[in-house]
This record gives sequence, C-alpha cells and structure tokens, in this order.
Amino acid sequence: MHELELRVDIGDGAPADQLDRQVRSLFQDLRRLGVLRVERRAQPAPAGSMAGAGHDIAVLVLSGAFSAATLKAVSNVVIAYVNRSKARAVEWEFDGNKGSFTALSAKDQQTLVDVVSARIAAGTAATGDGTDEAEETDGGAPARTPDRD
Repeated sequence: MHELELRVDIGDGAPADQLDRQVRSLFQDLRRLGVLRVERRAQPAPAGSMAGAGHDIAVLVLSGAFSAATLKAVSNVVIAYVNRSKARAVEWEFDGNKGSFTALSAKDQQTLVDVVSARIAAGTAATGDGTDEAEETDGGAPARTPDRD
C-alpha cells in the first residue's frame, strides 16, 4: 500500500497549539473527501534542531487507492487549506519524491499528480494488479483461442 505524507509548516516559533489547530483543520478537510485513509503520525524532530512536540504533530499520512482523480481532489483540498490558513507550506513526500504546496501553482500541483501516478503505475506493472488485460491481437481482429466462446 502506498502512503503520501503531508507535513504542515506554519513557521518557526509558532506555538504547538496553533500548529495542532492547523493540522487538525487539514486532517478534517481531507477526511471529508472520503477517498483515502487519513492519519496523524508522530515524527521526531530532526537531529540537532530546536523543534519540540510541535514537530511531532505536523504530519498527516494518507493511504489507500491512489488515482489521478483522487490526487487532484487531495491537492485541491490542500491548496484551499494553504490559501485560507496561515500555513507557510504543506510539504508532501511519496516514495522518496518530495514537493511543497506554497500558494501552489498549477505546475506544482501537476508535479504531485504526475509523480504519484507514475510511481503507482510502475509498481502495478512490476507486481501485477490482478486485473485481466485485453489480449493482443493482430490488425484489430479479436484474439481466438480453441474451445473459447
């Protein structure tokens, strides 16, 4: 199962309760979509940083069946969140690829959709997804197999 991590950045020195409110707001918005599982995940502060508990509550993890349409819906929710909140950015990470929603441009939004869609497609091709694909034919004629209706 794939996971998309979102990290909310409201700026250095912001109180933990303000960050918690911001993350809770985005969490609720994403849950309303009803298309992915949304969880809060604690993440330790980077080594040597002055970040405390506030860093632990700023990560949301989305998991489930990702599709281009789902990603577009998620990115629309995050864009609306960034535009209405005081968040400086929402950073995303998916399978080692990273980006950021900051007063998000259409190009940045499309990058997220492209990266995640390509990675999911690559994983599906490598492992098979259990769906039946159409048999190859020559010249558009249907494939024929003996004893087949």
